[in-house]
Amino acid sequence: MPTSEARIRANRLNAQKSTGPKTPEGKARSRCNGFKHGLTGEGVALPTEDQEAISECFAAMQDEMRPSNRISQKLLRRAAFLFVRVERCEKHETAETARRIRHAVADFDDQRLAAVEALAARIEIEPATTSRRLQGTIEGINWLLTQWEILHDDLTVQDRDCWTYNHRSRFELLLGRNPADWRIGRVMALTEAAGGGFYHLDKKDGEGLEGQARADWARNELRVLMEAEMARLEAARLALRPDVVEKDRAEAVDRALFDTSKASMLARKYEAAAERDLFRTLKEFREVEEEAAEGREKRVFVEDDERCEPLGSDFPEPEEEAQEDEAEPSPALPMVPPADFSPARPASEGPDPVKWATKGPA
Repeated sequence: MPTSEARIRANRLNAQKSTGPKTPEGKARSRCNGFKHGLTGEGVALPTEDQEAISECFAAMQDEMRPSNRISQKLLRRAAFLFVRVERCEKHETAETARRIRHAVADFDDQRLAAVEALAARIEIEPATTSRRLQGTIEGINWLLTQWEILHDDLTVQDRDCWTYNHRSRFELLLGRNPADWRIGRVMALTEAAGGGFYHLDKKDGEGLEGQARADWARNELRVLMEAEMARLEAARLALRPDVVEKDRAEAVDRALFDTSKASMLARKYEAAAERDLFRTLKEFREVEEEAAEGREKRVFVEDDERCEPLGSDFPEPEEEAQEDEAEPSPALPMVPPADFSPARPASEGPDPVKWATKGPA
């Protein structure tokens, strides 16, 4: 069937009225609608107080650890976030432990009553198991006794007849029997007799009685059965030793110091994961800072090495003299012969070089 035009217009008008928050403040609040504990994820939708705590922690870490580059600052920011997360885990665990201690006794009693109520809700499904387990605690026996007292009051009322087949079904359930059993039991036969039907009674049941007298006899027999069961439950309750229950109640505070529930175990896992991430981030921060420091030392050493002068004397090295292709011979000093040297030289060979050198030309 096609949608009418009026329905389409109505849907459009309704859509315009439910567009969600429009202001920045409203959008910021809506981001935290599903926020529960903030122990998982990257903390994108953190509350305002957590953002302030992270900023304060990051500023304090910067003053103490003094990151030297952007990578170190990023790691330090991550460490501040994880530090706030770990603190929140610790506060949550402390507050939850304190709450459990304050309400330990009340929670102990409530848990025992809740267990009885859960069993009572299944008595029509598993009557035998439920009746047996209810008789294992004082609270369960108290519940059974209360139910028997209700049946007893309805059976023994004087001014009117309140006993019906529903009462009979309840009677069977409290005994741990299935009312839909195909056999005709004692309770079923007495219930029919209380209403005037004696065909399932034994011949000796109410022998010699007729009519209303026999019906009253059957009703009295039901009352005897009830009172016998109630007496048995009273004895079973005393056998459970109430002092043991009181001791368990007194130790509830000690048990509250450690919570074994699934939610608390998961919270402790979150805390352990946050601590591991925090230590890993701080380790990476130290490694980055050490690498950066080594890089600075190497760079300074290279620069100093380029600026340093060769070792040795402070005087400059002598410059090498330019060597000419043809060196001029140094003038030879005149040789002066000894006084007794007079070599014989033929005249034809020219002037005597010794005389020439000493006296000059003639």
